[in-house]
Amino acid sequence: MTADVLSIAREYVEGFLGRGDTSVADSVLSPDIQVITGLSPQGPIQGLEAYKQIFTDFYAKFPEVSPLKIIDAFAAGDRAVIRFHSHRRHAHDYFGVAATNREILFDETHVMRIEGGKVVENVVSATNLEFEMLMAPALTPLILK
Repeated sequence: MTADVLSIAREYVEGFLGRGDTSVADSVLSPDIQVITGLSPQGPIQGLEAYKQIFTDFYAKFPEVSPLKIIDAFAAGDRAVIRFHSHRRHAHDYFGVAATNREILFDETHVMRIEGGKVVENVVSATNLEFEMLMAPALTPLILK
């Protein structure tokens, strides 16, 4: 089971988060997925369609500079944890913050719960300081209301 959980998690991270392939999301994510991420500062993303919309918007506005690289990956029971680095460029306005064309490192750890061959929950923990500082003027009022 652990090997299957890890292969599902890797497919999700490499295919959807790494390449933006929504068919991978359709294949390995639950329609009822819950995602806790800074891309939704108001609270968890509920559902696959909402997640695909939010992530594909981010993916378009921060295009890849170099391929996503998995740093650590392990699984136990129904959980998988993957840490990766992704270098992306702030090429378009995002959350009202004008494009800077800066290359930004995203250093993220995703903790996933998998049930019935699908990711049902993903909690993102990130050390994305440059992204967070860049977005702070727009996101602070949304988070600290």
